[in-house]
Amino acid sequence: MDEAEQRATPELAAREDSLYRCTTDSLTVYYSDATYTTEVGSDRCYCGRTPLRTGVMTDYAVTEYSEDCLGLAPAAP
Repeated sequence: MDEAEQRATPELAAREDSLYRCTTDSLTVYYSDATYTTEVGSDRCYCGRTPLRTGVMTDYAVTEYSEDCLGLAPAAP
């Protein structure tokens, strides 16, 4: 990868992240291990907004709630 590609990659990733809009109203909580006692991160979506992500995403996740947003759900293929 040349120098121009290295500079462009983070900018492209940031732009793609900012374009993502939630199609659900949901909260997912991430835990440190299989005991599900220590929260280490979360992913909060509000209809039509950019997700709010904090901490670390792990394999130990619990979706507290998730509801489709009217008019924002992706179309079926």
